[in-house]
Amino acid sequence: REEAREVVAALQEDGKEVIMLTGDGEGAARAVGREVGLPDANVHSQLLPEDKLHFVGSLKSTGGKKSRVMCGSKELVLMCGDGVNDAPALAVSDVGVAMGEGAALAMEMSDVTLMDSNLTKLHYCIKMGGRVIRTIRENIVFSLVAKLLVVGLTFAGKMTLLLAIAADVGVMLIVTLNGMKLLPGRNRVSLQSEQLTPTRKGKYDGVPLGRSSGHSDQLPDVV
Repeated sequence: REEAREVVAALQEDGKEVIMLTGDGEGAARAVGREVGLPDANVHSQLLPEDKLHFVGSLKSTGGKKSRVMCGSKELVLMCGDGVNDAPALAVSDVGVAMGEGAALAMEMSDVTLMDSNLTKLHYCIKMGGRVIRTIRENIVFSLVAKLLVVGLTFAGKMTLLLAIAADVGVMLIVTLNGMKLLPGRNRVSLQSEQLTPTRKGKYDGVPLGRSSGHSDQLPDVV
């Protein structure tokens, strides 16, 4: 895919280890790996479906790059594939990502499906997941601190019912507003769509759709 090299570079820049698993021959696999920016050590070729399954299982047991979860960091394995041969590995991985243009079995076994099959959305989803976890942590910490402060003032005899209600509503509003920062604006969404979605020229691009002189208004018999 055209965007594969850019996505691999972005993932490696974020500290993620990228490994290529394929059933193709060693020569073709290494050529593709070099094209997308992967070292030969991270390219594994001539793998059957059960080989991919065992490889992903071994990564989970030995551990990979740590990713942020709700409590601390955990070593997670993400598998991205689109074929029937990838379905077992997608099922056993911590997070399975399938392509919308891929096999139905792969989409069934995966946790996430990229409907437009755009790999740049994979990197966007990973970054958005990190932002969501960070925001949830912020909201939990802020809520606990605010509640502890209210409890302390109550035992000190300086908290009234009106102040307690105001504090509770205020915390709820602040937490809600903090969570809303994850919502992208319209301009941001359109800009990201233009940057992330590659332009694909269709077979019939440039064919006039309206009436033109010298052409019949009837539809063609064969397209």
